[in-house]
Amino acid sequence: MILANGNVDEKSYAKVDAAWLMELIGDLTTSNLYISLVARDEAIKPLVRKTKDGIFLRLILPYQDILASEDPKAIIINTLLEELHRLERYSEILDVEALRKGIRERFGMELVV
Repeated sequence: MILANGNVDEKSYAKVDAAWLMELIGDLTTSNLYISLVARDEAIKPLVRKTKDGIFLRLILPYQDILASEDPKAIIINTLLEELHRLERYSEILDVEALRKGIRERFGMELVV
């Protein structure tokens, strides 16, 4: 199960929809994957770590691109696909390739990766 939240500021708040992401890809894994969508005008580093019940991924979104976009959903998905390689160290918990394939199949031609 994929659970997501937003780590945003006043400018990016309306652009980053964590609930949308959970609805669309939440069922692509049976492992617990917690994704924090970060869109802030400050330096925050990506982070991946194992938790007691799953994996946590801090996904740093391209802030200016998010703000400039009318509909940043493709930006969010593309950034997630680009950063999935960070999860490969936990392959005993999460099948990253199956997750990547599931996201691509679900979003099809909308994405440019």
